[in-house]
Amino acid sequence: MNAESLTRRLVFQGGESTWWLALCVAAALVAAGLIVTLMRYERKLVPRTTGYVLLGLRLVVLAVLFFTLLQPELIWTLDRSQTGRTLVAVDLSDSMSTADNHATPMEKLRWARALGMIGNEANARRLDRWARELEAGKPLAELSWVDEGEAGDPERRRVLAETRRGNLEGIFAELDRLSRREIAHRLLTQTAAPLLGELEALGPVEIVAFAGRFEPTDGARLGGFLTTPPESLDAAVTDLSQPLAATAAASEQGPLMGVVLFSDGRDNAGKLGTLAVERLKALGAPLFPVLLGSEQPPKDLAVASLDYPQKPLYKGDKASVTASLNTAGFEGERIAVRLETEGDEPETRTIDVTGPQATVRFELDSENLGRKEYTIRADERPGETRDDNNQQSFALNVIDDRVRVLLLEGEARWEFRFIDNALARDERVSVDRVVYQQPYIGFLRESFFPTKLDLPDDPNDLARSPFAEPDLVIVGDVAPHELPEEGWKLLEQYVADAGGTLVFVAGKRHFPLGYRSEIVDRLVPLVNLRPLEITGRQAIAAPTERGFRLAPTPDGLRQEMLQLDPDEERNRDVWKGFPGHLWGLVGEAKRGATVYARAVQAGQRDSLDDERRSALIVHQQYGLGQVLWIGIDSTWRWRHRAGDEYHHRFWAQIGRWAAESKASATSENVRLVLARTDIEEGQDAVIEARFTRELERRNPRAKAKAVLRRTDAGPNDPPFQTLDLEPVPHKPLSREARAVALAAGTYKVELIVEGERNGEALSSFLYVHRRQTPELSDLSANRDLLMQFAEATGGRLFYPDDLSRLPALLRSPALTTTLREETQLWDHWLLMLAFFALLTTEWVVRKLNGLP
Repeated sequence: MNAESLTRRLVFQGGESTWWLALCVAAALVAAGLIVTLMRYERKLVPRTTGYVLLGLRLVVLAVLFFTLLQPELIWTLDRSQTGRTLVAVDLSDSMSTADNHATPMEKLRWARALGMIGNEANARRLDRWARELEAGKPLAELSWVDEGEAGDPERRRVLAETRRGNLEGIFAELDRLSRREIAHRLLTQTAAPLLGELEALGPVEIVAFAGRFEPTDGARLGGFLTTPPESLDAAVTDLSQPLAATAAASEQGPLMGVVLFSDGRDNAGKLGTLAVERLKALGAPLFPVLLGSEQPPKDLAVASLDYPQKPLYKGDKASVTASLNTAGFEGERIAVRLETEGDEPETRTIDVTGPQATVRFELDSENLGRKEYTIRADERPGETRDDNNQQSFALNVIDDRVRVLLLEGEARWEFRFIDNALARDERVSVDRVVYQQPYIGFLRESFFPTKLDLPDDPNDLARSPFAEPDLVIVGDVAPHELPEEGWKLLEQYVADAGGTLVFVAGKRHFPLGYRSEIVDRLVPLVNLRPLEITGRQAIAAPTERGFRLAPTPDGLRQEMLQLDPDEERNRDVWKGFPGHLWGLVGEAKRGATVYARAVQAGQRDSLDDERRSALIVHQQYGLGQVLWIGIDSTWRWRHRAGDEYHHRFWAQIGRWAAESKASATSENVRLVLARTDIEEGQDAVIEARFTRELERRNPRAKAKAVLRRTDAGPNDPPFQTLDLEPVPHKPLSREARAVALAAGTYKVELIVEGERNGEALSSFLYVHRRQTPELSDLSANRDLLMQFAEATGGRLFYPDDLSRLPALLRSPALTTTLREETQLWDHWLLMLAFFALLTTEWVVRKLNGLP
């Protein structure tokens, strides 16, 4: 509650000093006497009326001067009183839809009393006795149903006991049908003394609903939220840090007295920690959790999590899925678990349950190309608390079993041999080589590798060019006379128009410093190239101490090709542990290019400018395709003390990256690229349109939009979402948009480009899966977590039947703030203006009447 009161006071600072006040009064009296004396003299020269006018003007001037000498100030004081506000946070995650029919009689009795389903002043002592007996472990059937001395007749006692037991069991049966959300709603708004009303009597109340995210609401809308939680809340996750975020976003209606949290305490977002607690402590607001749900683990069978390949598989790869099951309450039983997929017979595994958890493993089909959706399903069992957590789905994409690579090299240098060996030993890679310079003494009919490319007569005939089929072309230290300009034209078309991937591996002799070609300059994603060569003592040091090293950038570490270990920290250690390099070709990354790794010498400090100027591995989108620059000729050094592990992995991942990139939908001038075709609920879908240089030149302001349609929608249904693709600052030929908050399902993404023919419309499919979280894997209420949170913030944990005590803990004295504003009248311009106006008037009157 807010209130304001305004007071005004006029004070005289000059009056606070006695001697100054006496001096001012004496001066004013002397001046008044002189004015009267002057008036008597002027009465002889002017009419009586004029004399009185002059007297009045002079006395007013004297009064203004006396007023000024007393230094008056006008003080405005505004007092604002504010009572504290309360934040009520209600958990609407999926686990809160659970009806706790497995709860103990003690818990059900507590909820029944809290909801007003049982209990009044007359029977309060009896209910307290039942609660003590249940808490001590006494069975429900053996409770003291009849008070001592209540009925002397044994038959009446028996009937009374059966009646009371039947009533209590009926109330418990009704509670079995109430979800945790519904209990929270009734506690807040529908009891005899609803908590929300009591809190509003203390001060402003702000309400937020939360799950994986939070959303403000109010008492009127809360019921609808509880019935059908908005998709924006991400109900598949419980994030107990969200109420803390809500405190920062809440309006400033007054000091925050506390946060009342209705939840079962099942946090699975992993964001709670010291920082979150300190944040609430800094607000000076205690947390008062209200525990909803039973602390007893229910009898429930749930598919808790799935472990399966997250990336596309190549044909023939071995793949499996391992399902982790929660089997609480089914110990000693046999459970059937099925792997289902459309078009195939289900595969069934039967497991003997020996504890609260179990695992089951299925082999997956990787022989048939394409995308296949699977469901792991555990058969429903009698007595389960809920059956909507008995299954989880996932998808697997099997792609072409061969990555086609063309390797061009001037001569068989060390780097060529090791790259060729790494690719040739990978069964999923098909390698063609051209080595222009080879030792040949004539014993064989022809050289071991081809020594030239068969180029078509027409430099625009990409279909007959050697670059028509490869997924990846690697160009090494090739001399200008070995790969003529016609070949470079075809190579540029392969990248820009056919969407190919081109990798440059710098050479010491010819490429690229020996070239004077505009095409090469356009394709290489760097400018101002310069050799970086290590000589002297540093060149002969131990391998781990010599030369310069490659330091992956944050952008690079996100790329699969540079992920040499699945663990982020270990991956960084792998890169730090590589031996140094003695030669490289570094440069400044072009605008729109992304630096994946830079050259770092001993003692050199990291900076963004150095990253751009000392780039060694650089990626650039080029038309529909992409170019990767590797500015060293010694990746083979990564085999030091590691063998083939990291070197082979790096080049194999480049091959897979190239094949996946070429698989996107392409027309003559546009490519539709989905950053990921399979995402989970809550993740953004990044949709990109890549233009050719021809389209950009012809229509530089071409607009593109993406239309998303659900595949289960009717033919006349409107699109689910339409997105305008916007230019990307660092990708001149790209337009991009993000689809957010997509619900689970399959979407067809259609790309429409202004000015392009309808026949060239591009489309791809986007699959949004339900997030795999442990939200429904453990349905017991977590009292300990809420207790720790409350104690850390100076709050207290409440059970539903204790809520009547909560408002007393939120009472706080009103906070009063005072705003004071002082205006010094004695040096105000209006007072100065009045003073001189009076003097001027007096002078004019004197002059008009002939006075000196």
